[in-house]
Amino acid sequence: MRSRTQLPAHQRTEGLFYGWVIVASVFLILLTTAGLGFYNASVILKAGVTELGVKQGPASLGPTLFFSISGLTGFLLAKKLNDIDLRWFYLIGGIIGSGALFGLRWVDSLAHYYLFFAVYGVAFAFAGLVPGTTLVARWFDRRRPTALSIASTGLSMGGIVLTPFAARSIRAHGLAAAGNWMAIAWFIGVVPLALLLLRNFPADKGLEPDGAPRPPQPVALRGADFGPACRSRFFLWLCATYSMIFLAQVGAIAQLYSLASERVGDDTAAVTVSVLAFTSVLARLLGGVVLRWISTKMLTAVLAVAQAGALAFLAMADTRYMVLAGTVFFGLSVGNLLMLQPLLLAEAYGIKNYSRIYSLNQLMGTIGVAGGPWLLGYIHDQSDFRTAFAFAAGANVLGFIFLTLAGPTSKAQELWNTPEPVVAAAMPMAQSARA
Repeated sequence: MRSRTQLPAHQRTEGLFYGWVIVASVFLILLTTAGLGFYNASVILKAGVTELGVKQGPASLGPTLFFSISGLTGFLLAKKLNDIDLRWFYLIGGIIGSGALFGLRWVDSLAHYYLFFAVYGVAFAFAGLVPGTTLVARWFDRRRPTALSIASTGLSMGGIVLTPFAARSIRAHGLAAAGNWMAIAWFIGVVPLALLLLRNFPADKGLEPDGAPRPPQPVALRGADFGPACRSRFFLWLCATYSMIFLAQVGAIAQLYSLASERVGDDTAAVTVSVLAFTSVLARLLGGVVLRWISTKMLTAVLAVAQAGALAFLAMADTRYMVLAGTVFFGLSVGNLLMLQPLLLAEAYGIKNYSRIYSLNQLMGTIGVAGGPWLLGYIHDQSDFRTAFAFAAGANVLGFIFLTLAGPTSKAQELWNTPEPVVAAAMPMAQSARA
């Protein structure tokens, strides 16, 4: 047997696998977009209530627009992810996102407030989870759970690193002034990293997933066709599952700052965002390890039940320590449930049509994502946060029931086809920057 150094050049891999550079880049980009978008939506919501003088329900439509338009845009973009260099998507997302944040200076009515969130949702789709998880899934196979857990941890780190600064700045100076530095941070945190470091496929570096040497003939992507996958039992019930999970989760994230502010004050409210994000980071990294011993679906079921319990606890929490304890409990499920969605789909349907399958599943989940913030805000206006968070806990229980009805992932894997030969698509930007 020949040693590694005696192998032909096309079969050798030396040094750090470039996939980890992809993971680090996606981590930092998600840190930016989540810290200023996903987690920051609840802070901007609170500022909108204060500065515009509107009720929680109407103001909650802002984050609803953000998440729903992000999901719809991500679905529409997914068809092009295999044909167009993904760095174009990040460039567009960087420009639109920074422009939206800079435009906060002109938000002086509810209509402008809605317009901001709508445009911001488009930016988050271009520079958020769909392109990020697609890239990581392409670069990793055997080590995909670990890679995705690290990359998606950027979401929670954004809540730790950027959201507290945004909250203090908005509280001290208002949306208009805070929007300036947030716009600069968004652009810097997305565009340079994407243009300089991201590559679409391992083949762009002469490699295969996980750093395996690239064979002389291209290896086709394996998996299910889009149509049969999206009509399968597992996919449809998983859509229903994540609609309920995201309704509860995103609705609670969007309202958590307001709940804490109402019950125990603004200082604790600002801390809850960081505590939620920090706990999510630790839990997600631990989840990547736990997946070595239990199935992806089993961990999803356990965390769905845990999230229901956390939301029920927050519904009753009325002291500083109870709110913080409930936030820690909630954070244990938040990050992992978001990470497990793409893992379940990649495991069930392969990578061949992953971006389209994932984006459609995420779009169906957007029913819950979009409805959660508004619905919990509306229930608060009609009753209180106790009722709103109890409702969210019930939605999570329903999600758990739907997951049990989805059946095993092995049944979905029966849809995988024998792949046809791969023909690399022309990507001018990738070719000009390929190392």
